[in-house]
Amino acid sequence: MQKKPVNTPDKKAQLVKSFASLAKKLKREIRMEDLKQLGITKDMVAHHFGSLTALEKAARESHSNSFFDVAVENLYSQKALIKLREDVASSKRFVVTTAVNGCEVHDKFYASIKNFCKENDAQLLILVASDPAHNRDKQWGTISARLKNETLVLEDTSLNSNVFLSTIKLSAKHIDPTTGLGRIGQRNGTFIYASPKQRLKAVPVSNSTLPRFMMTTGAITVSNYNSDMYMSQRTAYIAHNDHVLGAIIVEIADDKHYHFRQIQSDSKGCFYDLGVKYTPTTKQKVRPEAFVLGDWHAGSTDPKAKKAWFDISQLTSPKRILLHDAFDGMSINHHEKHAKLLKAQRAENGQLSLSSELEILAEDIKKLSSVTDEVVVVKSNHDQFLERYLQEGKYVDDPQNHRISLVLALQLLNKKDPLKYAVNELCLKNDKKIIDKIKWLSIDDDYRIEGIQCGAHGHLGANGARGSLEAMESAYGNSVSGHSHTPQILRGAWCVGTSSLLKLEYNRGASSWLHSSCLIYPGGARQLINCIDGRWKL
Repeated sequence: MQKKPVNTPDKKAQLVKSFASLAKKLKREIRMEDLKQLGITKDMVAHHFGSLTALEKAARESHSNSFFDVAVENLYSQKALIKLREDVASSKRFVVTTAVNGCEVHDKFYASIKNFCKENDAQLLILVASDPAHNRDKQWGTISARLKNETLVLEDTSLNSNVFLSTIKLSAKHIDPTTGLGRIGQRNGTFIYASPKQRLKAVPVSNSTLPRFMMTTGAITVSNYNSDMYMSQRTAYIAHNDHVLGAIIVEIADDKHYHFRQIQSDSKGCFYDLGVKYTPTTKQKVRPEAFVLGDWHAGSTDPKAKKAWFDISQLTSPKRILLHDAFDGMSINHHEKHAKLLKAQRAENGQLSLSSELEILAEDIKKLSSVTDEVVVVKSNHDQFLERYLQEGKYVDDPQNHRISLVLALQLLNKKDPLKYAVNELCLKNDKKIIDKIKWLSIDDDYRIEGIQCGAHGHLGANGARGSLEAMESAYGNSVSGHSHTPQILRGAWCVGTSSLLKLEYNRGASSWLHSSCLIYPGGARQLINCIDGRWKL
């Protein structure tokens, strides 16, 4: 018969001391596997304390300085809530990020954020996400003691009447942290949730107003999801793979309007915002590798969006500008072939001339080429309107566009890109310097920037299926695509919005369209920039 451990004050004190010493050494959650290395068994813990949670509580009470973290519950006070409300009320610019319980802060990223806040008069706000495997008290859990004096978001908080920080309890290991939350945003506004992933999902709510968003922040803490529980190891592996050192910059323009931009840190803690690199101690201007514009649609481009993207390009000097749906195809749109009255309106507005539409595109490319080294035209479904029009011989019954179509049909017959020929050889034929700055991609070209696939528009999925953001992620992993006119982030797959007018003939009813483009920085960090009624920052 096994002899029960003797319950003595000295033995209990020794267990507590051993636990605290191990916590100080490992700087993470202590598991039974760790204690076994010291000769401490589960029976010993159960006999003297009842549970591992009770042992940890005793060690924290008597050796608090041995622990890198503190219980969030101990930081939850009326004083902390007042500080949160006062800091929100007195600020217009915020850096919102997530601390995962039981995980250490990434020191250098933390320092870079503090540097950004100092340089830009911004307030750091920290949400808390729970890793169930690291949360023995089943409440908030613990966060790094280094964050205890920062402004923690421990109650639902509004930044203005349209954007809110939510304290709904989400697991740090949720595959998609926005699952099931769309109906909350549909009723109440844009919500920012705690998660070490960066996710962005639009919620169309109206026929005439802008969409609302569900978004998660990325983390200020390092990835640590290790668990000795067998069924937790799969989710731990996935969570580690999806973990993003990152945050969201939120700027409050007034009670209704706001701007948001994602940031991601590299291993050295550095991140980029609007063409400026922030380190723990410095900031410096850095050229983005690329600026991927929301679907362009020449001739239907919103003048406010066009000006915003041009201004951002002048500010940041991107090495490349990428155009999706550069050509709109309004003059030859096969979707409108039976819309007789609409075509009559188009004729009255001078919008049925293919030559004029091509000239507009050429002029747009020419202007954009003045603020970048290269303009890359990504082959897109609207660009292919022209090929379909020529392939089906529709120009035979289109006297207005017959002559130019004969020229372009010959190019297609010779397996040349008719859109490229029209812009380069017909519209820009006297501007060789401009022509040399244009790169035309074919439908199957891979075009990677900093390891990110940027050559797929998004309208095609694998094996001839229809495209989606999920299909882009499955096929390419890290990517920036277009097509949906709706900014989205699904792990490594990002999607820009549109540059067109937000209401066109084919998007009636509730819409999630938004003027949104993407900056790509050295190392592959990305940032969506949204243009709201012509404004894109404070």
